[in-house]
Amino acid sequence: MKRSSLHNFDVRERQQKTLDYVLQFDAKSKKDEASGPKVSIAEARQGEAHYEASSGREATRLLFISQDTSLLNQTTQSLDGYLNLSEVFDEVHILVVQIGRPARNPVLRVAPNVWLYIVSSKVGLAQLDACKEMIRSQLEFAEGFRADLIVARDPFLSGYVALWASRKYGRPTQLHILEDITVDTLFKKYTYPKLMSLFSSYVTKRFASIRTTTDALTNKIKKKYPHIKDISTLPRFHNFAAIVASENYFDIKQKYTQFSFIILYIGKLVYGGKAFQAIDAARNLMRSPKVGMVVLGDGEARDELMVRAKVLGVPTQVVFEKSTEDMYSYLKTADVLVVPDTDDFGDELTIKGAAAGIPMVMAETAQRKDLFENGDSAFFSKNDDIIDMSDQMKKVLNNSSVGHALARYAQTSVAEKLHVDPMVYKLSYRDSVEQALFLEDNA
Repeated sequence: MKRSSLHNFDVRERQQKTLDYVLQFDAKSKKDEASGPKVSIAEARQGEAHYEASSGREATRLLFISQDTSLLNQTTQSLDGYLNLSEVFDEVHILVVQIGRPARNPVLRVAPNVWLYIVSSKVGLAQLDACKEMIRSQLEFAEGFRADLIVARDPFLSGYVALWASRKYGRPTQLHILEDITVDTLFKKYTYPKLMSLFSSYVTKRFASIRTTTDALTNKIKKKYPHIKDISTLPRFHNFAAIVASENYFDIKQKYTQFSFIILYIGKLVYGGKAFQAIDAARNLMRSPKVGMVVLGDGEARDELMVRAKVLGVPTQVVFEKSTEDMYSYLKTADVLVVPDTDDFGDELTIKGAAAGIPMVMAETAQRKDLFENGDSAFFSKNDDIIDMSDQMKKVLNNSSVGHALARYAQTSVAEKLHVDPMVYKLSYRDSVEQALFLEDNA
C-alpha cells in the first residue's frame, strides 16, 4: 500500500482503504507468525542494528526523538501505553536522550521493524552533540537519510534536534506537545524557567505540524501560534467497550448491607496522598450511619488513614480493602466515585468510571476538562478544597436522578471522544502523524 493522505479521500474511498489496510495487516500478521519467532529483547541487546531495504512500495519510516526514559522499556514499543508502533508504521526509529553514562548497548533492535537508540551524556551542548553523532552514525547512509519523517516528543531538546535533522537532511517534521507550555507553572521545575520558556517558544514556532494530547491544549497552541496551520489533537484510545461489557462479580451493596449509599475511593494510600482529602470530604455525609465509604488500595499510609477515620468519628463507616483486582465490580455498583487525585492514574480512573457508569466527583485536570462537562457528565471540585468536594458529593447523595444523569452523559461523552476500536485508532494515529508528509502538497 503506497503512502497516501487519508484526509483527501471521500467517505466511501476511505472506508475501502481502511478495509484493505485491515486485511493486509491481518495477512501480514499471519505470515509473521508462520515465519518463526520474532526478535526478543534479550536477543536485541546482543545484536547489531540492521536495516532491510523496502521493495516495491513506498514505506513510511519514522524517527521519534524523546527525553522520556520510560520508552527504554521496550516490551511493547509504545508511546502511549496502547499503540504498538511496529503495527502502524513500516519502520520506526526511536532516539531516547538521557543524562548519564553511555549505555553498554546504545543501539537495540527491539522488534523486526523497530530500533531504539540510547543517547547518554551530560547536560547542555554535550547532549546536543551526542544526538547529532548518533543520528549521523546510525541513520545516515550513502543513499541518504533513513527516515521519511522526524517526530519530536517535546518542544525542548527533542524539538531542537528534530529541527537540526530536518534542515540537514531535508525531511518534514512534526512536534508533539504533551504538557501545557502556555502556562508559566510548567517551567518552575527548571533552573532557569524564563530561559526554558523562551526556548520552548523558539522551537515550537518553527514547526509546521503540531499534535497535542487534549483539545483544550490544541486550542491554546492555535491561539498562541496562529501562523501554524496544521495543529490538532492526537487520537486517543481506551479499551472502553470492554469495561462497559464486563460483568460485575458482586454487588457492593450486598457486600455491605449496613449502607444505603456508598462512596468509593480508589488509589495508592501514601503519606501526603489524596486519600486523606477524600475521607475528610466524606465525613459530613457520614453523619448518617447509612452512608459508608470504601477505600480501595494499599500503601504505607493505610494504618494512619484508619486512625484518621477513627479520629473523625467514622471508624466503622470507612472500610479499607487492599485488592484492586476486581475494580470494575466496585465501580459498577457503588453510588459515587470521588477522584481528588490529579495524576495519570486519576485521569485513567475517571475514564474507567465513565465506562462503568458511576457518577463521579473529581478534581480538575486538562484531560478531564476535555472529556467531561462540569454539572453535565461529572461534578468538578476545586482542587484540594475539601468543603467543595463534600458539597458536590452531597448533590449526588440527595438526588439519585442527578447521579444517573451524570453517569449516563459521562459514558456517552467519553465514548464519543475516545477511539474504542483498536484498528481504527491505529489508522487514525497513523493518519494524524503522516499528515506532516503532505503539508507541501496541500499548500
